[in-house]
Amino acid sequence: MAKVTEQDVITFLRDKISTLTAELKKTQAALDAFSGKATPVTANKPAVVESPEPVKSRRGRKPAPKKEVVKPLDVPEEFDSNGKLDSKIAFILSKNGALFNTEIIERLKELEPEKDADKLSKAVMVKLSALHKANRIRGEKEGRKFKYQL
Repeated sequence: MAKVTEQDVITFLRDKISTLTAELKKTQAALDAFSGKATPVTANKPAVVESPEPVKSRRGRKPAPKKEVVKPLDVPEEFDSNGKLDSKIAFILSKNGALFNTEIIERLKELEPEKDADKLSKAVMVKLSALHKANRIRGEKEGRKFKYQL
């Protein structure tokens, strides 16, 4: 971790003051405009509100990466017990339509009885949530549960 010097703190605080001062001026100008106390505008020169200069921060969060367009799930023709969990879920949803997570887990247990039921159920719950969040499957909330479909 980088050492922060006293000069870094002073520079940061001065930048923060200038940014907040500029923001306060903009807010005051907006408030004056809405309350009818706008500063008089001359005929040749309109009122101008200064925008703050961008402050280059040395610290803070990195910008979030841009999300890529996600392709829908590929549905296999037949069930493959050695395939990925995504394709197993896609197969079950394509054959049965919209299902709750517990129904998907039951169908997987029927197709793979040798798998540990507890591990399978946890893995399916996590995978369904991730697929839904990534918009690779649709989920409609019914009560406290989601009903998933392709």
